[in-house]
Amino acid sequence: MTLTVGALVDGLKRRAAVLHLPARHAQVVQSLPLGPGSRLLVVEFAGRKLLVGQSRAGLSLLGETAE
Repeated sequence: MTLTVGALVDGLKRRAAVLHLPARHAQVVQSLPLGPGSRLLVVEFAGRKLLVGQSRAGLSLLGETAE
């Protein structure tokens, strides 16, 4: 699934509203550069860790796990 930055942010905001959490509870906890314009991100949000791939084409949700 390919996401834009806006779609990822909107999804996190909706999830935060359902869980009654402020959206600022999302944070990038680790970033691994893969090459020019691409990297892997671990984003922690609402007790879950999301593995997100970022490239010049956009963002892709690669995996999710409960903490």
